[in-house]
Amino acid sequence: MFGTWLRNQNKKLRYVIWVGVAAMCWAIWRCWNDAIFNNLKTNSFMQVIFKGAYWLCFWALLQRDEQTKDILASISKRLETIALVISNRGWKHIYCPDQCFRPWFAFTPFYSQTL
Repeated sequence: MFGTWLRNQNKKLRYVIWVGVAAMCWAIWRCWNDAIFNNLKTNSFMQVIFKGAYWLCFWALLQRDEQTKDILASISKRLETIALVISNRGWKHIYCPDQCFRPWFAFTPFYSQTL
């Protein structure tokens, strides 16, 4: 899916990325099932994003490694923040704190080892 870019990352970082991808795929799948089997309509892309953030936060609790738990919980919160900023101000907003758009993995110790 991510090609050579993912292969060039640290093994632990790859794991975290795949958990994030799996959480978003699971959220899309659940929304699809709700629409097909329960006749529930998704009113906004925000529902899918927040379901993905929920599953990411939930799966963070299941991790053994404390650092991975913290990273996944942080990603979940940032995903929600970015989604809210985009929904409130659109893509071309005037101001957003730099922390929203910094890559989450730039602050992790195992990312700095791959540089």
